[in-house]
Amino acid sequence: MTCKLCKKEKDLRQSHIIPEFMYTSLYDEKHRFHEISTDKNKKNRLPQKGVRERLLCNDCEQQLSKHETYASLVFNGGYSLKIRNEGRLIHLEGLEYSKFKLFALSILWRAGVSNLDVFSQIKLGPHEEILRKMVLNNDPGADDIYPFILSPIVHEKSVQEALIVKPTWTRLGNHYAYRFVFGGIAWVFVVSSHQAPKEVIGASISKEGKITMLPWALSDMKFIVKMAQELTQSGKL
Repeated sequence: MTCKLCKKEKDLRQSHIIPEFMYTSLYDEKHRFHEISTDKNKKNRLPQKGVRERLLCNDCEQQLSKHETYASLVFNGGYSLKIRNEGRLIHLEGLEYSKFKLFALSILWRAGVSNLDVFSQIKLGPHEEILRKMVLNNDPGADDIYPFILSPIVHEKSVQEALIVKPTWTRLGNHYAYRFVFGGIAWVFVVSSHQAPKEVIGASISKEGKITMLPWALSDMKFIVKMAQELTQSGKL
């Protein structure tokens, strides 16, 4: 089969779209997590592994795993970052621009090429091939190319790490944006051929390794609240 990343004919592995370490906080004592289907005709499940699909060859898996290892250390306190609070804003410094941005863009790209229903709203169009080449060539691009903003999701003063939500698309002005929720954070990627809003670029990771985050209360995140309401009405919750 053809690897989605290198385009070579190779044996493919079961590849995670969202890295496995992001599911850790969801597992119970039997290493299961609750997967709630948004399809009323499908039953909820208790899988023991994060969502996977045959996408990548072993070489490409190893390439992406380097960025995932770095991100895992960042999220689990393995790197010392400088944190500064300014009102509601959280400023982080000390990130490695290339590794962190490629980690994020690789998830966006994998979701875009996935055939799984959970990622059906991620349609990258011509940006799919651009992102593929960037990820393949370890090229994070300039910091105003495919910027993304991060918003920690807070409920009762705690970050909601045990939450992964089906990605959705929205509009930011004249731009498409794709919303993911994992790792206790809402990730919003701006995918456009035009310059993204300066506010997004200013908050996204810079080449100096700085990023600005704005926490949001779970109850204020309308797309998550709406999804929860629909699941409740359909008897899924």
